[in-house]
Order: sequence, then structure tokens, then C-alpha cells
Amino acid sequence: MKSESKRDARPTARPMVLAATAAATATALAVTTLPAAAQSAAPAAAPASSVTIYGLFDAAMREANNASANRQRLRTMEDGIFTGSRLGLRGREDLGGGLVAVFTLESGYDPSTGTSLQGTPSGDFGQATAPTRFWGRESHVGLRTAWGGVTLGRQYTVAHGLAARFQPLGNPNSAAHSLFSSHHIARQDNQVRFDAKAAGVDWAASTTFGEQAATSANSSWAFGAGYAQGALALGAYVQQMKNLAGTETRKIVGAGGNYRFAPVFQLFAGVMQRTSAVSVQENLAFTIGANIRLTEQSTLSVAHYDDEQSGSAALDGSRQVSWVTVNYAFSRRTDLYAVVDTNVVEGGYAKPAFMGTKGSQTGLALGLRHRF
Repeated sequence: MKSESKRDARPTARPMVLAATAAATATALAVTTLPAAAQSAAPAAAPASSVTIYGLFDAAMREANNASANRQRLRTMEDGIFTGSRLGLRGREDLGGGLVAVFTLESGYDPSTGTSLQGTPSGDFGQATAPTRFWGRESHVGLRTAWGGVTLGRQYTVAHGLAARFQPLGNPNSAAHSLFSSHHIARQDNQVRFDAKAAGVDWAASTTFGEQAATSANSSWAFGAGYAQGALALGAYVQQMKNLAGTETRKIVGAGGNYRFAPVFQLFAGVMQRTSAVSVQENLAFTIGANIRLTEQSTLSVAHYDDEQSGSAALDGSRQVSWVTVNYAFSRRTDLYAVVDTNVVEGGYAKPAFMGTKGSQTGLALGLRHRF
């Protein structure tokens, strides 16, 4: 029941900043810790180098029916429904002339047990075999300028980041509440990613080294673009991935966006198609959702996903996912949320691991989240 490889939305944490600044004589080292409330009032001038320690703790209790072969109910405590628990380090160094060196190390963990997540028991489609990972969420280094940059390491896929634009709470962390991540893969290893901004558009491209001798197996490439202006935000992407055996190539194409009609109402919609070079399986999925501000401290979010699968009599089937959640913010760092969800899986669509049998499942969750 624990979600290990899904990408969630990455909320902005209110970090603790440890800024180390060396004097010209290299004889003095100043370490400053700023409480979150004071950071907004800090001087605009930043030190030449800095490291930010940040994190998020999100624990959820969920009860669902049809969780076993005889369709019994199951109560669990698990990682967050929409965001995954994490501890991270983010650093940057000003190299002069507008060039900056950056790095991110981010570890995901299960708050109910303290164990590391994001392991990959069997590598495939751009992920190396790694049954356990400590820096499993992100691990990359790069160079950036005002126009863009390049990063190397374990990173989110281009498709994953842009798909978040057309979902009310980004890509949900829980497998029972997400859909697109199971197709496009949330993260990949050995990835080189390029980002640039031109003509008001954010451009992204990536390539992944499969690390298989004399073959392109387990490699991938992706290209995407995003646009945001005023109340409108759009995103589109294409991603191609080869499996570890080198016998199949999966292609993902997606597009969508969101529009804020009023300060209290924002609408989201998107579509994705998955095809393969060998398999006749084809998936056509869409989503629609909304964020509705109820009060200054509470927000209602709703989403519906429909994934229609075709290709043969054995493969024809579908999965529908719907959820409603209410979030109450005690502060900018701490919030409480409740979720009601339903899944319906029919025909040749593969049964998700969180369901006991095909058919329907209904779940109820209550979660507590704290950012630091």
C-alpha cells in the first residue's frame, strides 16, 4: 500500500538556510540560521554559496474496501496521499558572470515506519535496478544561467513535471489517487536534462543513458514546453522510453493546462496517449478537476481521471479514478486534509496492487502534513 515511485507535487517548503560565507583571508566562517518567518525580510543580497535544508512530513491514515482477494477492508497508515515525505539538501554557488552551480539531494521516507522509499527492485524504462535508495527522490548537480541550465543525475521526467500543470494538486503521491505517473514514469536515473526560457515559453529536453553495453536498452528521451501568463498555464510533452531488455519502446504524448477564472476557482484539464512499438496496447486518458477556495484557510479540490485501454479483446478495459479532498491550513507550514476516493477497474486493464480484485474500491483518508 505504500507509494514508492510516484511523483507528487513539490510544495514550496519554508526552509532553514545554512549560509556559509568565507572571508577574503579564508580565516572566518559565518553560519547563519534564519527562522522561516524572518527569511522574507532578509536582505536581497545572497551569499556566494549556500545550502538549504528542507523537508516535508506527510502521514495519512486510510481505510478502503476490496483490499484483499476476498474484498475485505483494510486500514493503513502510509506516506502522504498527494505529497511524499522527504528530507532534502539544496545548494548553489555563484560562479560569477551570471553562472551558478546547483545541486539537489532529496530522500523520501515512509513516515509510518521510517524506511526509505523510491526503491526500484527491477530496473526498466530509464530506471536502474536499486532495491533500496536513500537519495531516491532526487540526486542531481548542474549549472544554470538566467536563460536556462543543465542538470545531471536522478531527476523527475519532463512529462511528470508538465503533467502536474493539469492536475489540481499535481501528480498525487498515492497510487490509488494517481493515473498519469503509472504511464510516464515519475523519475529516471542517469538523466541529462536541459531547461531554457525563450519567447515566453519554458522549454525542457532530456536524455537518459540506459547503461547497457552495445545497445540503447533502458534509454529514453523527452521534450516538452510550458507557458504561463496571467490566469492561464499550459503544458505539452512527448517522451519515449525503452525497456531494460531492449525489446519494447513506449511513447507518451500529453497536453493540458489550467485556468483561474476567479481568485476562488481554478479549472484543470488534460489528456495523454500511450502507445508501444511492439505491444498493441494503447491507452487514452483524460482528466478534469478544480480547486475551490472555501475560506481563507480551507480549499476543496476535486478530480476525475478516465483511462481507456484498447488493442485486443484481451486488453480492452478501463480504469476510472475520482477523488474529493478538503484541506485546512493551520499555518503556512501545517495543514490537515481529508480525502474520499473511488477506483473502478474493468476488462483487460491490469489490476492495481492496492486493489484485491477488479471492480470497485472506495477509500477514506485523513492526513496531517508539516513543511520545514
